[in-house]
Amino acid sequence: MDSTLIIALLSPLLLTIGGLITWFFKSKREDILLSEEKTRDFKIKTYETLLEPFIVVFTFTLNEKEKQKGINKLLSLDYRKAAFNLTTFGSDEVVKSYNRIMQAFFNIKSEDFADDDEEYAVIMLTHLSDLLLNIRKDLYTKKTDLKRSEMLAFMINDIDKHQYRIDNA
Repeated sequence: MDSTLIIALLSPLLLTIGGLITWFFKSKREDILLSEEKTRDFKIKTYETLLEPFIVVFTFTLNEKEKQKGINKLLSLDYRKAAFNLTTFGSDEVVKSYNRIMQAFFNIKSEDFADDDEEYAVIMLTHLSDLLLNIRKDLYTKKTDLKRSEMLAFMINDIDKHQYRIDNA
């Protein structure tokens, strides 16, 4: 057979095969991106639910009744569902951070720090900042230069006073 005839027959076939392979990989990539986007949205909703009681506790403008209402959310069914969702969809580091803050919340009592009330706050803020930092890494970027204290600087006016202890706990 003439080489030009072979080239004329193979060219459309190779172009078609190349196009199909490209289309296949592009559609797979789009499916993965769509799945990751849905998962991220679900994680954000779950993380918001889990963080809400802690946000309420650390909102110093709320009265005690409002704070207690926020703390009571820890016992709600929706909160428990979100915690189960976390164990399924959250990264290992977020799950570990969440477990640490919950254990601290249930086992460490502020009354044990009657002489140094700031110490209790620093312990809890350390756990909260660790959780926030790990959520950030899970949702957006594993590489971050932010420190724990920088995750809380927006809500604590004297963060410099506690920065070393929060960052190095």
